[in-house]
Amino acid sequence: AFDQDNREFLWKTTWLPDLIAKAVPITDGVDPLQMLTNDAATAKMISEGLPADRISIENGSVIMNCKRWPLLIDPQVQGIKWIRQKEEIAAVNGVDVFQLNQKGWQRKIEQALQTGKVVIIENIGEDIDATMDPVLSRAIYKKGRAQYLRFGGEEVEYDKNFKLYL
Repeated sequence: AFDQDNREFLWKTTWLPDLIAKAVPITDGVDPLQMLTNDAATAKMISEGLPADRISIENGSVIMNCKRWPLLIDPQVQGIKWIRQKEEIAAVNGVDVFQLNQKGWQRKIEQALQTGKVVIIENIGEDIDATMDPVLSRAIYKKGRAQYLRFGGEEVEYDKNFKLYL
């Protein structure tokens, strides 16, 4: 969770000089946001409910491009509203929203893994149940033509449409 000042500081005084020192070809005046999104994608995120300020667009762009399951630190609840609206529109197999202290959460995760649902886990603490480790690390393996993941001690078929937001 970095504000605009911290982001600019990291980019201009840490990352950019490091790229230059390593002789990585870079365009003068490049903006990291331009590397992550374009006008059409930004307009789509805003139409889905993402606030139009630069920080929100940067955050949305990172979420849309990350390889890991995104963790949202969202005290104003703007990001979660956007994710919910975006995924309810796009999700073919539905969206499940719950907390890890609710009864039956493991079964919900297992079903979502198999059916390709979108899962939003809210109010997550610092420690996450170890059962989630294979999901968080995307420990997916192939058996024949299908993909699997070990969850809760069982082999669960993995649907590529599964998404997780924390």
